[in-house]
Formats: sequence, structure tokens, C-alpha cells
Amino acid sequence: MSYCGLICTSCGAYLAKRTNDDALRVKTAKRWSSPEWTVKPEEINCDGCKSDSDELFKHCYECGVRACARERSVETCAHCSDYICEKLLGFIGDEAKKRLEEVRMSLQT
Repeated sequence: MSYCGLICTSCGAYLAKRTNDDALRVKTAKRWSSPEWTVKPEEINCDGCKSDSDELFKHCYECGVRACARERSVETCAHCSDYICEKLLGFIGDEAKKRLEEVRMSLQT
């Protein structure tokens, strides 16, 4: 699980890198592109945001949630004393929030 509750092993960039799947790179790039943000298939490679690798998806390098979690040395955002902050709320979806809530609950028992 990433800092924000996303599951890296379900991510197109992570899977494409692991399987060296160019078709998945093309499909993921198309899905993630928008009029404001173009993603190229060659950018679809990632070792996961918790990795110290130099090969991360371009958003991971700019991700404020990742930067904050690394600065605070927390396993996930659920482990943070400021959970759930505005930075995280503005980024995550319902499924990731649910996973983080489950982690948070397990920490309190």
C-alpha cells in the first residue's frame, strides 16, 4: 500500500514496469491523460512511491502527500498524527480512504 492508501500492485505504471508490458503502458497513458496533462507511454514505469528507486511515475516526484509522508517517516498517512489532513483529503478517492481508515482503526486496538 502506498502512503495515501492506493495499492501499487493494482497500478498500471507499477504493473507495466514489472511485466514490461508496452500495451499496458499505452492503455494506461491514454487513461491517465487529459487536456491539461499528457502522459506518454514511456512514462508509465514505477517501482512504487515508497521505493527509493529513481524510477517512479512522474506524478510521484511531485506528490505532496508522498513528500509529507516521507518527511514524517510514516508507513502510511493513517500512521500520521495529523491524519486525515486537507492535503490527503484533496487527493484520495473513496477506496483509498476506506483502506486508510481500516489501518487507522487497527492502530487504535
